[in-house]
Amino acid sequence: MNQLILCLICISSIEIFIRSNYLGLLSSTVKVCKKSIGIILNKNISDHWKENIIPRYSLQMIKYSLQMIFILLLITSLFLITEKFLNNFLEFTFSLIGIIYSILITFSYAYLRRLILK
Repeated sequence: MNQLILCLICISSIEIFIRSNYLGLLSSTVKVCKKSIGIILNKNISDHWKENIIPRYSLQMIKYSLQMIFILLLITSLFLITEKFLNNFLEFTFSLIGIIYSILITFSYAYLRRLILK
């Protein structure tokens, strides 16, 4: 029973990860961070302009970071809610067998998903 539930949660987690564009959020955060560092280090940009633009970039980074945290909390909550209904589910999930099983399921599903959606 634990294997079937773990399989469903792994598939759900992958779908949440893909549909929420997590990698896009991560990429956007890195881009904004690089822009802000570039502006801070650029001596040709006036301090007045830096005072105006850095808070905007900071708010963008906060927005992206909060979205990424929410996605990770959503995926984590799937596991925690399942633990409430199935005793020892997290113990199975974090055991060697559970980790290997979830890795195999995750990579298999991602591979099949890519083949089907081409």
